[in-house]
Amino acid sequence: MESLAEQLETIWTGLGRYLGLALSEQPITATAVKDWLFDTFAAGIGFTQLSFFIFFPVCVLAYYCIPRLFKNAWLLVCSLFFYYLCTITEEQAHPEFLLLLCGCILVNWLLALFLERAKGPLRRVLLAAGIVASLGLLVYFKYVGFFAQVAHAIAPAIFRWDGSAFSIFLPIGISFYLFLSIGYLVDVYRKTRKAEKNLINYALFVSFFAHIVSGPIDRSDGLLAQLNSPRPYDHALLNEGLRQMVWGYFKKLVIAGNAAGIADVVFATPSRFNGFELLCGSLFYTLQIYADFSGYTDIATGAGKMLGLKLAPNFDKPYFSRSIGEFWDRWHISLSSWFLQYLYIPLGGSRKGTARACLNALLTFTLSGLWHGAAYTYLVWGLLHGIMTALSRLTKPLRQNLRTALRLERIKFLCDPLRWLWTFCFVNFAWIFFRADSLETAFTFIGRLGVQLWPTLSDPAALSTSLTYIGFYKYNGPALLACTAFLFLAEAVCYKTSPEKALGRVFFPVRLVFLYLVLLAILFFGQFGASGWIYAAY
Repeated sequence: MESLAEQLETIWTGLGRYLGLALSEQPITATAVKDWLFDTFAAGIGFTQLSFFIFFPVCVLAYYCIPRLFKNAWLLVCSLFFYYLCTITEEQAHPEFLLLLCGCILVNWLLALFLERAKGPLRRVLLAAGIVASLGLLVYFKYVGFFAQVAHAIAPAIFRWDGSAFSIFLPIGISFYLFLSIGYLVDVYRKTRKAEKNLINYALFVSFFAHIVSGPIDRSDGLLAQLNSPRPYDHALLNEGLRQMVWGYFKKLVIAGNAAGIADVVFATPSRFNGFELLCGSLFYTLQIYADFSGYTDIATGAGKMLGLKLAPNFDKPYFSRSIGEFWDRWHISLSSWFLQYLYIPLGGSRKGTARACLNALLTFTLSGLWHGAAYTYLVWGLLHGIMTALSRLTKPLRQNLRTALRLERIKFLCDPLRWLWTFCFVNFAWIFFRADSLETAFTFIGRLGVQLWPTLSDPAALSTSLTYIGFYKYNGPALLACTAFLFLAEAVCYKTSPEKALGRVFFPVRLVFLYLVLLAILFFGQFGASGWIYAAY
């Protein structure tokens, strides 16, 4: 962890090196500025990189200066440029994946136009062709190696497998924009919306830079409808978006960045840690994945609001949930909604009896786990949530009768915390499989959770030693806990109301203090050199 002074010195040195502001005696010239910009953008782009803080203000300022007729075209140019920069890895760009994105956009746009005009069986053929093509691309880029590995494990004599033969670079955001495209085609097929005639609007709907990397997976009746509507300058919405972006950076840089440092140490080699250290590692990963992904969503949603666009909600205080069903109503809402609308309900949903509903839920969650990644660990994670959802449905009548017989509603103040604790423990347990790099690592992790757990908890000296061993103090542990408490306190205050309404009730000077503290936390405790976003890999 760099100190604030070191971080500022790094920034100042970098600016001075290219612009001659501090360390160079050369004057600032157009060539120096051009070289600095080229070097900055050649390193790629991301919400936490310097290139984004150059790109985004230019995007917003130009957006509000140009005529309304060209606003969507401008955002499309910015989005494609952003995506191209996102493909840069190890100082090498992959323009072929920008072409892949553009090809998918054009094909699905034309397909939807034909689908809208088609009649009879041809409509089903066109829809099936679109879905198969999109899923075929996803399988090729994301799962061909995994399926080859599975086939080799089942029949090694027939299926030979060489991991290097299936080492395919995964186009960034492909899972998100292909699911978004499939949802759009299904909506046109169901006639819940008309096919978009304007190619620019449709292309922007798919490739909008705020959601192209990690979602949310917007619906055609959301973002696409807004792109066809006038969006006058809204000062209040712009301010709201800026506040939400700052809150997202607080989550990502301060909470997720520091929690990741601890979780990475523990999950790297769980065999050398005791139960208390492993428990801390799992809890910090549970914190990391929420702060990281919801932080990204806040930045993306805030950026959209600053441009007059409201993206689909993606998180609603999921760690306050009191059941697995409620958790999935609050976690990754856009993906949960997508699977509900385009998989679970078409399979029959809960309309064909309890047994069929349980089977549909199990299949949906299994595929959801596989969507997150081509690995057995993701598959087990999805299965765990599917099994728990099915058990919850099967035992619902029994639990309702038991609740009535024991009159548990009278002691709801005791039952609700227990339900929350059970839900949180299960979610935390399942995240172990999600984070582990293999099933062997996950089972080693779980198998050692009881090793020296209580002796460590009861011994202050051992407790301090264990915390030091996992990097708790190195990654600003006390400040991390304080900021985490601050995060969940803020969510508790906004539990039944929107953050905007909650802030509106706060005295203005208090709001300024709140913002000031968040900015200070980012400056002093933010992990600016941390890795990218967790869900950017999906």
